[in-house]
Amino acid sequence: MTASSLRTLVRAGAMLGLSVLASCTSSLRPNSGTSIRDIISNVTDASGTVTAVFVEGDRPDPAAGPTATVAGISVMLNGGSAQQTVSGSAAYTRVIVAVEGLKDYYELTLPAGVSSEGLLLTAKESAPPYTWSFAYAVGDPAAVGAYANQTVQFITAATGDIQVSVSWSDTSDVDLHVIDPNGEEVYFGHRDAASGGHLDIDSNAACSDDGPPNGFHKNNENIVWPVGTAIPGNYTVVLDYWSPCGFSQTDWVVTVQRTGAAAQIFTGSFVGASAPDANVSVFTY
Repeated sequence: MTASSLRTLVRAGAMLGLSVLASCTSSLRPNSGTSIRDIISNVTDASGTVTAVFVEGDRPDPAAGPTATVAGISVMLNGGSAQQTVSGSAAYTRVIVAVEGLKDYYELTLPAGVSSEGLLLTAKESAPPYTWSFAYAVGDPAAVGAYANQTVQFITAATGDIQVSVSWSDTSDVDLHVIDPNGEEVYFGHRDAASGGHLDIDSNAACSDDGPPNGFHKNNENIVWPVGTAIPGNYTVVLDYWSPCGFSQTDWVVTVQRTGAAAQIFTGSFVGASAPDANVSVFTY
């Protein structure tokens, strides 16, 4: 199945209220000839100004470069984004992002040497639910050092004319709100709008986990207007820090996907228990 065919099926499933991603997962598992580009559409630095290059072929072998370590968001939605922080045992200008068992990789070249850099990874809207082992290496144009691995679980989110999602860095309670052109607000207390908007993923309500396995926290929320339902006009995206749940700071990433437009990514942080709402963006459909 081609990526375009899968995307068509996903969008059709979203409109019908069905999930077709699970039936396609087997074709996108490790060692199946799948490329990293089938699950990750883009990699940039934390500011979004430096974009990684997609490279076909085997990732570089580790050599004499700095040893990498990685920390960040370990759950992603199809169509959503997550921020990872990659550090090196010495300064570096080159970052390799690969996935164990998948072909090809992304290579990010930084303008100056750093010892730590935030990366924004955006998942394809057609990425299926699966648990992947990401591999990161850092170095210079001549060599990279030992890879650091990170387990990232992909979970299924609805997609459509508009998909707005948020991921965040811990198990605090962050609530996603989207106000449609009619002034109707979609959020956990009003999950469905007359315009077609629907909250399909709510997470960490009142600091509680989202169920099995082992007290799993999704740390993601998703609001979607299925295919054929979004109305023209301005949409407003707001984040509410409902509770820090004991954390002093929560870092967030919001992704706005619209049919026929490039993804828009916004980042920020909530600091302190009384942090105000974040007015993320106003976009037009």
